[in-house]
Amino acid sequence: MEYFAANVESQTIELAVLDTLSSFSNIPFIYHFENTMAADKRDLFMPGDALRDSFYKTLLEFPLLAGHLHMGAEGRGSVVVDRDNLNLPEYRESTYDVHFDELKAANYNWDLFPKDLVSVCVVTTAGADGVIKLANIHCARLRDNSGMLLFANMSHYVVDGIGFCAFMDRWAEHCRQACCNDVRSVVEHRVFHFDRNIVHKALSLDRRPTSAAASDLFFVPRFAASALAWISPALRGRIMSVVASMGKPEAHMFHISKERLETLRCSLSDYVPSDIRLSDNDLIASLASMTIVNGIKSAMTSSGNGGILSRLMSVSSSILGDLFAKTENGHLTFVIADIRHRLDICDIGYTGNCVIPQLVVNSLQRMESPITPESHAQVASRVRAAVQDFDGPYISQFVDTLNRFPSSFAQPLVYTINHPEKVFITNQSRFPLYGLNFGFGTPVWVSPIPHSAINFVKVMPVHPSQTGYNIHMTTTSRAMSNILCNPSWLDLATLIF
Repeated sequence: MEYFAANVESQTIELAVLDTLSSFSNIPFIYHFENTMAADKRDLFMPGDALRDSFYKTLLEFPLLAGHLHMGAEGRGSVVVDRDNLNLPEYRESTYDVHFDELKAANYNWDLFPKDLVSVCVVTTAGADGVIKLANIHCARLRDNSGMLLFANMSHYVVDGIGFCAFMDRWAEHCRQACCNDVRSVVEHRVFHFDRNIVHKALSLDRRPTSAAASDLFFVPRFAASALAWISPALRGRIMSVVASMGKPEAHMFHISKERLETLRCSLSDYVPSDIRLSDNDLIASLASMTIVNGIKSAMTSSGNGGILSRLMSVSSSILGDLFAKTENGHLTFVIADIRHRLDICDIGYTGNCVIPQLVVNSLQRMESPITPESHAQVASRVRAAVQDFDGPYISQFVDTLNRFPSSFAQPLVYTINHPEKVFITNQSRFPLYGLNFGFGTPVWVSPIPHSAINFVKVMPVHPSQTGYNIHMTTTSRAMSNILCNPSWLDLATLIF
């Protein structure tokens, strides 16, 4: 830490509208590292000093993670790095009386985690001191040095998933060099970019109007959204954390094999035009969305308290609709998309936020209907159409309009309050999570924290020894109880825990 404090330069990094668009959430992962070293070398596994020193060396290349978040009117903001008043990331080290073999035997179930392993929730909130930390690290060493749980989180205010992985990979690279015992070893020079003008300069010269759904959701002024945009990030975080905990969230991990996906794709072929090939993401996003909406419908129409809940939600929706100017787009699935390749900036080391939601519109009736090959094909085809429609001119117009209405980043937050059936899908399967190597082997398991936001689905990568995808799904406990017995979902997805 002393090395970092002595060498960091004071600076201000201006944030952009794409940063505030994702700002309500964190990016947390838990890496499981097993100690497979020989008996006489087990004490050398992932030494704390090397991890800590290499972390702060990496932080020097990502100084904004040690800055203070400053937000002005309508959500415009910046990160101020002041070497005399640093906001250092939370960095914790602990030892727990849990053996790695116990975690392995339980398929890495969250129930065996130490209670204080994770120090943040899915929403970016301030700590006890009232300050928002932009990064959180917890190195939890397991009994007999049998392994390590590495919890890492970064705020979406300053990086997206690609930026998160860039930091983690660089940290591991510095640690490998420090542990290799070769004085001639050097870490290859890399450049990481934080200048938000990179995205602006990469925008297409052409413009194409945004979709009706996007225009209605983001650019029709709503009182509650404007209010959320004007308040401080700390207060907004407290409000959104309360919203995220409503409905008693419950999460599970599932596995979907490539073989089952191919079988599913074939079963839909009679209902999809021959010139369209549905991607794996199209199939998963559509089925997961329909499964969640079906689960919510069953929960709200069940006997007993479900009937009461349904009536309360109806009244609440009416009241909130008056207050928040409820949109009438039908059902929306938010498919979160990285736009780097569409802007041709994949290989320049840009770490700022570069994700935009693709809005997939369906009637609520279609989403609530029984899941058949025909109904699934209809929804999957709409996902494919939304993805194909998301080109450079569309993105450029969307970003331009966001800049004219900077408070519009809060519009989806209001939408989630007033639409309990909305679904978010993010595909993280290309994140190099299983390639992280601090010099002692790669992780055998990587997962998000136990709970995400309600109706949030993460498509995760699998260990290199497997094929397919791991799916992290969070919804209300009542909806989840229906999902866990939904044959359409369980024919594709195998419950892990």
